[in-house]
Amino acid sequence: MYWLCCLGMMLLVYPAMADTVAPTTGEAAQTAPATEAVPVAPAAPATEAVQTQRAVLTQRVAAKWDALIHKDFSTAYSFTSPGYRKLFSLDTFKSGFGNKVTWRRVEVVDIDFKDNDAAIVGINLHFVYHSPQVERVFDLQTYVQEPWVLVDGQWWYVVKN
Repeated sequence: MYWLCCLGMMLLVYPAMADTVAPTTGEAAQTAPATEAVPVAPAAPATEAVQTQRAVLTQRVAAKWDALIHKDFSTAYSFTSPGYRKLFSLDTFKSGFGNKVTWRRVEVVDIDFKDNDAAIVGINLHFVYHSPQVERVFDLQTYVQEPWVLVDGQWWYVVKN
C-alpha cells in the first residue's frame, strides 16, 4: 500500500513526466544549492559542437528547474516550447502543479540527442512529498526523462499533457 501511495503521489509531483522510474526513499533532503548541473559524459568522443550543445542544454534544464524549485512559475514557463506557449497560458501551466511537493534539487544525468534539434534529458529529481493521508513528509528521489527541442538556436522544454 505504501508503494501504491508513492506511485500515486508521483502523478502529483510532476505532471509533465514522460518516462519515470519508481521513486526511492531514504535520501535525506539536502541544503545544497537549488540545482546542481552535473557534467554529462558522452558515451563516445563527441565533437566540439555536440559538447557545446550538451553544456547549453544542461544549463537550460538546470535554470528551468531552479525556477520550479523557487516556485517561479513565470520563469519556468518561459522555458517551455514556443508552440506550447502559443496554445497554453501561464495560468494553465501553473494549474498543473500542486502544493504537496517541495522540489529540492536536480542533477542532469544524461542527454540523448535524437537528431540535431531534439533531445531527451535524464535527470535525478530530489524532492520532499508532504502526505496528508499519513501526516508525514517523505524525502524522495526519482529519475525523469524530459523532451527538449532546438528551435531557432535555443533549447525549449516540451510539456507533455
